[in-house]
Amino acid sequence: MKANVPNRKKNGRHSVFCVLFLLGVLISALCLGSIRIYGLYLERRLSVCAMKIESAYDEYAMLEKTHAALLSPSRIYNYAKSKLNMVAASKTETIILFAHSYEGKGLNDAAKGGNAAKKLGGLSRILVSVANAKE
Repeated sequence: MKANVPNRKKNGRHSVFCVLFLLGVLISALCLGSIRIYGLYLERRLSVCAMKIESAYDEYAMLEKTHAALLSPSRIYNYAKSKLNMVAASKTETIILFAHSYEGKGLNDAAKGGNAAKKLGGLSRILVSVANAKE
């Protein structure tokens, strides 16, 4: 008598399922790796941009400091005196501007020392007031 030999054949369904599962895991790992590499690339570009911005801020601060030094009153005074041969004014005068009235009467109270600027309105008050070299 012959003994029964157990059937050790595997179903084809299990092996196909395992191959598809491993293929899916492999594709997922590749996609995850590529996304990670792209993230590192973007992070590197961001750090390069941040360094450029920081260097631009440093350059701006240096230029602002140089600008402030060039506009200092003592530097301008020394430059005007030495390079342009300018001298301080010794004789200054105040000029009084006369204004014509709106009624056409000619010169008004400003020539007599009156308050003509109050009679005129708005922007003309600035033009009629006493002129000064500091203004």
